[in-house]
Amino acid sequence: MRQFLFFILIFTSAIGFSQTKEIPHFQVDSGKPQLNFQSIEVNVVGKAADVHLYQSFTVQNKINGYYLYPVNLESSLYELTVYLSDKIISMDVRNMDNIRKQVLAENKKGKKVTLKHQDDSNFIKLNIPSIPENEEIKVVLKYTQNLAVNNESKNLEILSFINSAYELNLKEFEFKINLISPTPIDHAEINSHETVNKKVSEKYQTFSYTGNKWNNSIQLNYNSKGKEADAGMLVYEEKGCRYILGVVEPPKEIKPEQIAPREYVFVMDISGSMQGFPIETSKELVNRILHDLKPEEKFNILFFAGSSDFFAKESVYATPENIDLAIQMINDKRGTGKTKLAEALKKVYTYKPDKAYNRIVVLVTDGKLNEEKSLYFDLKQNLKDAQYFCFGIGYDIDRKTIQQISQISGTESVLIADQIDAKKEMDKFFNTIRTPLLRYIQVQSKNLNLSETYPSQFNGFLSSESSSFVSKECSGTRDPKLILTGINGEENYQEEFSLPNVDNNQDLKILKYLWGKEKIEFLLQEEERCGSRCINDGKYRNQIIKIGEELNIATPYTSFIEESYVNNNNNRGRKYSLYENPNNQVIFQNDYDSDFDKVPNTIDECPYDRGLISRKGCPKTKQEKITTEINRMLEGIEFDFDSFLIKSEFYEKLNTAASIISSQSEQVYVVEGHTDAAGTPQYNQNLSMSRAKAVSDYLVQKGVKESQMKLIGKGDTELKHPECRPQEVCDDQKNFENRRVIFKTLN
Repeated sequence: MRQFLFFILIFTSAIGFSQTKEIPHFQVDSGKPQLNFQSIEVNVVGKAADVHLYQSFTVQNKINGYYLYPVNLESSLYELTVYLSDKIISMDVRNMDNIRKQVLAENKKGKKVTLKHQDDSNFIKLNIPSIPENEEIKVVLKYTQNLAVNNESKNLEILSFINSAYELNLKEFEFKINLISPTPIDHAEINSHETVNKKVSEKYQTFSYTGNKWNNSIQLNYNSKGKEADAGMLVYEEKGCRYILGVVEPPKEIKPEQIAPREYVFVMDISGSMQGFPIETSKELVNRILHDLKPEEKFNILFFAGSSDFFAKESVYATPENIDLAIQMINDKRGTGKTKLAEALKKVYTYKPDKAYNRIVVLVTDGKLNEEKSLYFDLKQNLKDAQYFCFGIGYDIDRKTIQQISQISGTESVLIADQIDAKKEMDKFFNTIRTPLLRYIQVQSKNLNLSETYPSQFNGFLSSESSSFVSKECSGTRDPKLILTGINGEENYQEEFSLPNVDNNQDLKILKYLWGKEKIEFLLQEEERCGSRCINDGKYRNQIIKIGEELNIATPYTSFIEESYVNNNNNRGRKYSLYENPNNQVIFQNDYDSDFDKVPNTIDECPYDRGLISRKGCPKTKQEKITTEINRMLEGIEFDFDSFLIKSEFYEKLNTAASIISSQSEQVYVVEGHTDAAGTPQYNQNLSMSRAKAVSDYLVQKGVKESQMKLIGKGDTELKHPECRPQEVCDDQKNFENRRVIFKTLN
C-alpha cells in the first residue's frame, strides 16, 4: 500500500558546510546578511516530521533580498512568511485559474500585468525588496519532511540552516523535537547534539538542545518495533473533525513460527509486449521467491497471454523437484500473443486456498490488457481469499490500469519502465512479500463514517514494513471506537481502539497534512481514470483546490503566489493588491510533483509519468527504451581481431534481441558495425559492414524481417574508447569493446 508518499532513502550524515544538499536560506544582492537568532521546533509523528524554523536577520545597507526554499522530493512547504516592521510578505496558495482570470480582467483595464511560472523549478523564491538598513527581518518557515525508513529504524536529518554567506551573530541556538509514535517507542536517540531528553510516555519523548553547534545537522533515529507486532492510533482534532493515523507495526525480528505457511500464485504475463528485460526480470523474481519457500509451503504459476494455463492443476508443495520443473517451464516461455488478465484471474478465483495458508497472488504484467469490465468487480469480490500485488514492468506500462488494480487490492503498485531500475525495485518488492505476518487488514467502526480513509479501500498487508492509513471524520461522536481486523492463515486478528477526546494538540497537526496529501493523490488518480468528462466538469479539481487552499500547499491546480500585507502588531492587516503596480509580474511557484521526477506538475508535460528534466518531465519513448534494451542484449558480443564471425556463446542474447525486434514489426532499426583502430580506413569500413551484416543475417534466421534493419558500417570512425588510437596503447578488453555492433532507432 501507499505509505503517505514515504520513500526509502539512504541516510547519510552532513555536518557543517560539507553538506551537499541545498538548504532554505536568506540572500541579499550584495554583502552578507547577519543572522541574529535561530530556533527550530520539530514534531515527528510516525514516518513524517513537521519542521518549524524561526530566524532573525539584519542587513547593513538598504538592499533587495530574497528567501529561497529548495524544492525536493522529501519535503513539502506550507508556510514561508517574512515579517518587516511595516509589512508582512508571505507565500500564499491560490487557485491558478482564478489568478489567470484576474490578470486577464486587469489587463482589459489597460494594465500590463504579466503571469509566468518560476524560472528555476529547484527553488521557491520569496522576494523582499528595499530592506531598510538595520531593519529586523523575521522569517517563519514551516514544511513537512519524510523520514528515511529501513528495517532497523526511522531516521530524520535536519540539515544545518547556517549558510556560508551569513555573518553570524549567534551566541547560541536552540531546537526541540517532539517524538510521537502510534506504537510504543523501543529506542530513540540524537547523536549529533547533547540533548536533554524527557520520556513523557511510552509513545511520547522530547529532545531539547541549547548551545552553539549550529553548524551540525540534527540527526534523530528511532525504532517503534517491539518483540511482538503491535498497532496504535493517533488523533488530531480541529473544527469538529478528527484526523486519524492508524499503524500496524511488525516485530523487530520476524520469527518463522510467526508466519503461517505461504502459498504464492504467480499470474505471469507472457504476451509479446513483455519481451526482453520485463520477462527476464519477472522470471528472476519468481525464481527467487520459489527458492525462498520451505518444502511444506506451496506455489503455482499461471501463464497468460491470448490464453492461460497453470503450471499445475492446483498449488503444489515447494519441493526441489517441483521448483526445478517450474523454473524449467518459466525459462521455456517466450513473450507471445495478447494479454487477457480477467480470464486468467477467474481461473485463480475458482480454486480456493487452504485456510491454513496465506495465499499471495502476484500479478506480473505491463498492464497492456484487453480487459472485460468485470475485471475490477471480480477482484474486489475475492480479496478476502488472498492478498493481491501488482508487479508492473514493461517498456510502455499502462500505469492507470496497474494503479487501479493496486488501489482495489489495497497494495502499493510497482512500476518499472526502465531496465536500470529493475533490480532495485525487484529487491524491494521481494522483501515486502516474503514475510506475510497479517493480510486483509481492515479498519471498521460501528459509530463513525470512515469513507474518507486513505489509501482508498484500505486492505493492509503487514510484513517487514508497517501498514498504515489516515482518515478524516466529522461526526462529532464522543468516545468512538475503531476495530482493526486481519488474517494470518487460520488465525484471525481483531483489536478495538478507543479514540481519545483531546484538545487541539498542535504537535499532531501534521496528521491533517498527511490526510490532505493522500486525499489529493486519490482525487488525481480518479480524475485521470475518469478522463476528459471529469476534467471538464471540475468534479475532482474543485476538491483538490479546496484542500490546497485550506492547507496552503501546492497542487496541480494551486500554486504559491507572493502576497503582501500591512503589519498590524505581527498580524496580517490590509492586503496589498497584486495589481497596484500596473506592470507587476505575478509568478506561480510550485513544489507539487506527483511523479517525483523533480519537475513540478505545473510545468510537467507528463505529470504522472516519471521523466527527465531535459524532456520537460516526460520519459523516454517506448522505442527509445526498446533500442536501449536491444543494445544491452548485444553488449558484450565481441568479435575476434579481424573477424566478423559470431561466437556461439552469444546466440542466446541474439535470440532475445530477435524476439524484441520481431514484436515491434513496424519499427525500423539502424544496425551499425564498428571496428578497433587497427587497419586502414577502407579495410575497417568493409569489416564493420560485414559485422553489421553478420548480426542482421542471424536475426533474419530467427524471424526478423530484413526490411526492419538498415545496415551501416562505421569502420573506426566512432570508437567507444577513442583513446585507443593506435590500438596498441590499450589493453585487449578496450579493443574488444571497440569491435561491436549497436542498434539505433530510425525515425
